[in-house]
Amino acid sequence: MTRLGARHCARCARARCLCALVPNPPLQHPTEVVVLQHPLEVHEVKGTARLLQLGLRGCQLHVGEGFSPLPNPEGRIEALLYPGEGATALPAGTPPERLRLYVLDGTWRKSRLLLHRNPWLQALPRWPLNAPPPSRYRVRKAQAAHQLSTLEAVAYALPAPAPVEPLLAILDGLVADLGAAAAARRQAPIKSA
Repeated sequence: MTRLGARHCARCARARCLCALVPNPPLQHPTEVVVLQHPLEVHEVKGTARLLQLGLRGCQLHVGEGFSPLPNPEGRIEALLYPGEGATALPAGTPPERLRLYVLDGTWRKSRLLLHRNPWLQALPRWPLNAPPPSRYRVRKAQAAHQLSTLEAVAYALPAPAPVEPLLAILDGLVADLGAAAAARRQAPIKSA
């Protein structure tokens, strides 16, 4: 991670610390989640990847544009959480502890760039979200109903038993915090020059 300014929390990387939203200890799930984050998302105020990493034990967060596949000595079944042609559900009965799920974090344009720059990701089976509920992430404008925050997408993608609601509670807290900050800015007096 890049060095943060003195006004950012060292743990959650936020100017307004949101560590209280994150369960302690982190939530557990046997599926390995690997988030590949575009560098321009690292300091995005509305970003959810860092909160996901803090809130889900075993979730890895890697920042960059070019990545190498992670070693897989356990022989996990690897899949990319990404919509598109050829995306299919995992075979029924796949044990969650045998799965490694790669997730791209960035705008749709940035995620396509990450996919293009990492051919090994293109070779992974794609795992789509099948009819997820409407997004609770009201702070970013989605262009289509299936477009969710990284945290939401992972919460809905994890095989049962997944800690969906506890993960979404982190997102709800982020949305409430961003809404309160926006309201405070609107009510602040305008300084004249």
